[in-house]
Amino acid sequence: MMKRHLLVLILVFSCVEHKFSFTVSPDGSYKVEYKGHGDKNDLTDFDFPLPTSGKWTINSTLENTEAESYDYTAHRLFKRNEYFPTTFYNGDSIYFESLLKHPIKVKHYNWFFRESFSFDVEIGGRNVSSKYPKVEQFILDTENPPMGWLKEALVYLLTETLNQAEMEWNTRPIIAAELLNWKNNELEILSDSTLLEEIDYYKNIGLDIIMQPASPDLYNEMDSIFKSLEDELTITLDLMDDSFSFQLILPGILEYTNSDSSASDTLFWSFELQDYMNENFVMRANSSINYPGRQKAGLFIGFTTILIFWGLRRRKRLS
Repeated sequence: MMKRHLLVLILVFSCVEHKFSFTVSPDGSYKVEYKGHGDKNDLTDFDFPLPTSGKWTINSTLENTEAESYDYTAHRLFKRNEYFPTTFYNGDSIYFESLLKHPIKVKHYNWFFRESFSFDVEIGGRNVSSKYPKVEQFILDTENPPMGWLKEALVYLLTETLNQAEMEWNTRPIIAAELLNWKNNELEILSDSTLLEEIDYYKNIGLDIIMQPASPDLYNEMDSIFKSLEDELTITLDLMDDSFSFQLILPGILEYTNSDSSASDTLFWSFELQDYMNENFVMRANSSINYPGRQKAGLFIGFTTILIFWGLRRRKRLS
């Protein structure tokens, strides 16, 4: 059986601010500036990976001597309609499914008579309430965590690993019954504090229960499934004290936005985990530049073309 990764639940929270600024030019290119400020460990963990590719110009105080907070800035110019990364993570130790995704589309269309610009962002929802409802309560009120939230989360990880593994149909219900029996007779009598202190021990007991009766051919698959689910939960919990703000400048006349506020030509959004812990958090804005002179010229040319065509057809019929 493969060596199992340890479940790490960080319950000592430290605030980190993530700020994005998008400035779209009339030619469709757009400049992005990112600013991160806060605890060094939280800035460099994988709940929200920082932009690090060579295409970004980066300034950082992370290498400075020990301080209460650190700063990380990165800026980059994107070409017209250029793809923006769904995640800045470029390693191979975390599955894509576990990561926080932030697909961003900045589009520019030029129809000669009219140009349009669009900004569409969806911060991927974490579906917390459907997976571990008590974790949702914990996120909403960290000062008063609901009793049994960690037990619920651990049982979900084990049960979902069992559900996703491709094992024989008659083996799964037997293992599920053993897991339920362990939950009712051992986990339920533990206090939350005891389980938190010994989480790795009880996690490994649970993994033994669901993996030992299974075929050894499934061990790698089940390890991978559990790790993906475990990383997903860990990342969600690590995001509890991360705040995000976006600001946007679009060319032309603003046609639609769902921004929280605006000042002059700048749109603003701000959000935290509570806003995307279940559903996607969506940011949208559209603007346009109209060219009345081109539109009038186009109408004139079109009308003239129709008249000429109609005249030629009429002359042909008369002849």
